[in-house]
Amino acid sequence: RCGYTGEDGFEVLVSPEAGVPLIKEMLTDERVKPIGLGARDSLRLEAGLCLYGHDMDTTRDPVEADLAWVIQKKRRERADFPGAERILKALSDGPAEKRVGIKPLERAPAREGTVIEIGGEPVGVVTSGGFGPSVDGPVAMGYVRADLAELGTKIDLMVRGKARAAEVCELPFVKPNYKR
Repeated sequence: RCGYTGEDGFEVLVSPEAGVPLIKEMLTDERVKPIGLGARDSLRLEAGLCLYGHDMDTTRDPVEADLAWVIQKKRRERADFPGAERILKALSDGPAEKRVGIKPLERAPAREGTVIEIGGEPVGVVTSGGFGPSVDGPVAMGYVRADLAELGTKIDLMVRGKARAAEVCELPFVKPNYKR
């Protein structure tokens, strides 16, 4: 029951030969709407959900990624998990960088790898970005220096060699709407 979109939906996995007949049968119900991976990714981004290999990987810790909530209190106390020393230090001292929401102030979307600058100096990078259909505009996530992660911080996104105005904003862009 987790399509990883922030919405209450389903992903169905079947053998290749069962796929087309199943889709035809499901689409006879007017409540069923298909969605492709591109659409799922834009909804995932709007919901502020990380994608491994983009918004998080082995070079990022859960504190930087704003995912420290997944580490149980007992595990933190026992410090018995991989990377505990680094992660507990980041929890106590604060991370050097933080994952933030980014709202481009123009219509041009900032894609993964877009450099984030302030005053012509690089201060971070976009890890996921594109058009948000639910917000009818471009949205992005990325990492900036921790001192620049405050909501409303004005930044520039280097899109196709041109600085485009943006600001650090709250995540998620769209509140999740799934059943727990």
